[in-house]
Amino acid sequence: MKRRSSVQTLCGTGLAVAVLALTVAAAPEGCAEPVTPPAAAATLPGPSAAPQPGTGAAGTAESGAPETLAPAEFDGAALAEAVGAAVRGRVPGTEFGLHLHDRLSGTTVASAGAERPFYTASVVKLLIAVDRIRDAGWRLPEAERAGLTAMLAGSSDGVASAWWDPTVLDPALGDLIGLRETTPPRRDADWELTRMSARDVSAAYEFIAGGLPAEASAFTLDTLSGATDPAADGFAQYFGIPDALPGTPWAVKQGWMRVADGLVLNTTGLAGPDLRYVVVLLTEQPAGTSYAAGRAAVTAGIGALAPILTAAAR
Repeated sequence: MKRRSSVQTLCGTGLAVAVLALTVAAAPEGCAEPVTPPAAAATLPGPSAAPQPGTGAAGTAESGAPETLAPAEFDGAALAEAVGAAVRGRVPGTEFGLHLHDRLSGTTVASAGAERPFYTASVVKLLIAVDRIRDAGWRLPEAERAGLTAMLAGSSDGVASAWWDPTVLDPALGDLIGLRETTPPRRDADWELTRMSARDVSAAYEFIAGGLPAEASAFTLDTLSGATDPAADGFAQYFGIPDALPGTPWAVKQGWMRVADGLVLNTTGLAGPDLRYVVVLLTEQPAGTSYAAGRAAVTAGIGALAPILTAAAR
């Protein structure tokens, strides 16, 4: 990173921020660039074709219920390798962190660079939302429903800036959620420069889905399921999970911005039938990468996971 101070506008945050020890460059093509069509999923080693215990020859359970393909039937290392190949096949030199967790079995299905912190951009709004619910005594703050919807579904930067303060990342909340690699921005006001690992983002979703009181959890997940396209700032935010998994349920929080040394594009959320999987793909792509190319790379990476994320629906 270049170590000099600068004031720039962050694409995907809509903020003019003073960044210490990091130069943030404005996006030359703007945030309203058209969506790139999703790329085809990479070829993966799929689940075994042999009938599983308790199933008939047609691959359905003896009870007549549709077969659910277990994560154990997939090679996690091969999945992670396929994601990397798909992303870097579109944008060589991309650094990424991947964490795919099965909420049903409680197991990590695939992981690569999951402990490395990446810039969150707007993904940190998940923690801002949890902090607001905590401040309301772990109840859904009725007066803030509209603000939470604007911040989570539309990715409003104005709401995030109004609600952000350093206590969002205090150790007590971090311990409660299970954050291990999350670090605050160098300047208190620069919430978008928070760093989180893919594993920590996954822990945040686990807490939202299973740690919040039922009403607050349901509202938050419903809001993430209603993410708008484009976002409040005009950015096409359906890259990654939404574009790669048409027809599959999802609840997402995306992140995007330019930094001095590259392009940050993050797709994160719950996906699959009954929102079974936590899916986190954080990327930092080389400087000069267009948003169109970057979005296509992230979408291709998630497409490589489609065989498992959609398996239970087949």
